[in-house]
Amino acid sequence: MKKSSTTFGFLFFLLSAIPLFALMSSFSDLVVGFFNRVTIFIPIILGVIGLIFSVYSEKGWPKFGLIVGNILSIGGWALLLFVAIFGFQAP
Repeated sequence: MKKSSTTFGFLFFLLSAIPLFALMSSFSDLVVGFFNRVTIFIPIILGVIGLIFSVYSEKGWPKFGLIVGNILSIGGWALLLFVAIFGFQAP
């Protein structure tokens, strides 16, 4: 069970981090548009699910890396969404 939690934690981390890294590439419109078609909160939800799976994964460096990676992904998306929601309002 713990091995599958590590796998699912890594999978959800990748799903939440891919759009964040895609913003820095030339095909960002395609990838970000795919993830944001339903709602802009999908990457944060995927990061939280990945964090939950990572907490229950195997002990050691993979667990630590997945927890830190998911927290950084959630924090990055939260910062971007905060700027997008409140920062771009007309004065």
